[in-house]
Formats: sequence, C-alpha cells, structure tokens
Amino acid sequence: MTPEQYVTKVILLPDLILDKVIKRSSSRFDYHLHKKNPFEVCPKCAIKSFSVHDHRTVTTRHSKYNNKNIWFVIRKRRFRCPGCKKVFTEPVAGIQKGFRTSEKYRDSIHYDCQRFTNLKDVAKSNKCSQSLVGQVFYERLELKLRETDNTPWSSAVGIDEHSFKRAKKKSKKSFVTAFVDHKRKRLRELAPSRLKQDLFDTIKHIPGRENVKNVTIDLSDGYKNFAKDHFYNATLVADKFHVLRLINPAINKYRKEVTGDKRKNPIRFLLLKNKERLRPEERKALKRFCKENPVVNEVHNYKQRINGFYRIKGFKQASRILTKLTDDMALSNIKEIKTLRSTFMKWRKEILEYFKTGLTNARTEGFNRKAKLIQRMACGYRSHRNYRLRALYACR
Repeated sequence: MTPEQYVTKVILLPDLILDKVIKRSSSRFDYHLHKKNPFEVCPKCAIKSFSVHDHRTVTTRHSKYNNKNIWFVIRKRRFRCPGCKKVFTEPVAGIQKGFRTSEKYRDSIHYDCQRFTNLKDVAKSNKCSQSLVGQVFYERLELKLRETDNTPWSSAVGIDEHSFKRAKKKSKKSFVTAFVDHKRKRLRELAPSRLKQDLFDTIKHIPGRENVKNVTIDLSDGYKNFAKDHFYNATLVADKFHVLRLINPAINKYRKEVTGDKRKNPIRFLLLKNKERLRPEERKALKRFCKENPVVNEVHNYKQRINGFYRIKGFKQASRILTKLTDDMALSNIKEIKTLRSTFMKWRKEILEYFKTGLTNARTEGFNRKAKLIQRMACGYRSHRNYRLRALYACR
C-alpha cells in the first residue's frame, strides 16, 4: 500500500472515490470526490433510480489529518425517481443531510470541548465559529444522555434546588430543581423551576416511580406535595442539615442585639459551632457570654439539644426525645422558639424517618455544588437546556 493509498483509506468516507487532491495552502487540502454507487433509492417511495437528472458540487469540512485541514469537494448526482418522478440528491454516509461538516469533524470538536476549559478556545483551535462549536457540543451531549434516559428510578431519590440566574430582586431570582438517584450516585434530572407542573413534566419520561421507597427533601411544602403525588409508594425523609440550621437565624438575631452586626465577631462562630468541637478556652468564653445574656443562652441551649437529638440511636428513643423537646419549647416565651416548635410538629413524621433510613441530602448538596462550579466556569448560562445537558453529563 502506497502512502497516498494509506492516507486515502484513513481520511475518506467508505462510499466515496478520490478524483484528485488540490493543495489550497500549507494547511488546507481539498479532496475532490464522487460517489461510486450506480443507483440510489428514492427517499419518498423507496424505488431504485438509475436516471441521473443533473449534478451539484458540495463542499464539506472534514477532520484534521497531521495538522492539515481537510475539505471534501463532493460532486453529487441528482436522480429522478421513475416512480414518483421527484428529483432527489444522493446522500453520503457520514455527512448528515444539509450539513457542511462531516460526523468525524463534529466528533473532533466534541473531543476538544472536553479538553478545553471554554468553548471559545475550541473555536479558535478548530478555526470555526463559536455557534458551530456550541451546536455540536450540546448535540453530542444530548445523544450521550439519551443512552440512559430509560433507566428506571432506584429505591432512594433526593430533591433539592439551587440558584440558576441572579436578579436584582430576590423575588425574581430563578432556581432549578435537582433530582438525584442516591443508589446509583448520579444526578438524574434538572427541572427549570420549583413549580409542581414543571417538576412533573421534567421527570415524567423516567420509568419506575413505583420503585422509589424513600425521598429526601428539605422542609419545603412544594416538594412535599409533589413527592407524595408522584412517588406514591415513597416515604418522605426530612434532610438533617436543613433541620439543624433552622435555629441559626434566631441565634444570630439575639446575638446582634448584644454585639452588633459584626460578622467577624469571635462569639458568632462560637455560638454557631457545635459545642463538642470547641476547645476548653472557647467553651469557657462561650459559657461566660451566655451567662451574661439569658435570651441567647436559652436559644443556644435549644440548639445544643437539637444537635444532641441527631446523635440518638434508634427510632423509639428519638421519638420520645423529640416529644420532650417540643413540650419544653411550648413553655418558652421566645417567639422564634415557638415558631420552631410548630415546624417540628408539622414535620415530625419526616424528621423521625431519618432514624429508620439514615438518608440525608448530602449527595444532592454535593451535586448542587458541582453544578454551581459549572455555572462559574461558563460565567453563567442563559439557556436552561444547555445548562441541563452540561450538568447532567458532568454528574452522570
């Protein structure tokens, strides 16, 4: 096999025959080609056609070879169908209809998208437009994700939201909802909002919702109602982290009344930190501060009791301790403690389910963190479709 034959075999698509090669520049070569099949099948009536109506020349970009840009100049035949009398252009395997780039070239762009940090550098490296790079990249991501679209739900699912677009007003800030498969350890879907209908429309194509036995959620009534309706066989589990942080705003509020709004104040960190992790001198300083401020002391004591509640082993003991905790909260004169008691009473069943399953939304929060990193690397997204494809591919 001669070097020219070897290059031709590596570069050319299987249906094409090389006529000549023209060197346009030091980095570009035009391969003039034609198709070797004597007939084509009509795409409308599926009848063989041997009658050539006319010809047209199409220029298509192909993948690089030895750092040389390869372009195909294909002389295509246009056949007239003997059955329906329609004129059609012969197709070429490896080049989609209406495309001016081959599948190999598009695959090389997708490969570069995985190596570069941003799509602008990919366009510069391949000397093509950024719109083509974006089109090819997200087109390939969608094809990859379709391979797992029909995978059914496992027995445990996590639901949580994270921010998508910033806004000047907090009320206009947009969020996306993440669905995480705990057993398969992967991000399963991203819904464009927190609305019940949007959640349903996003995941309705995923089979096996009857398989889901546990759903971990934050203390959101919207997610609670959706999970009850969609995952009808599942038990809801309130996320441990979201329960523990409920009392932090009350601690900060009454601490600010004493120290002012100073975020770097050392006592702020001592109040929010778990007492078990404090050094002896830190415990002594915290004890002195709480002794001087009875309201802060009472709120902080409830914080410690809630932390201790989650160190309990066993469902029955946890149920008994939670009842004692809510009974004591009812006797408090602090407004925030009474509000917290109402929340505990409302979510009692979901909070206690943690002691049966041991499930939290920690994995969901981890995927949220990874999704936000993707946003920062891209300097934000305007299209939810592109963001969804990028995040699902990175977290599969």
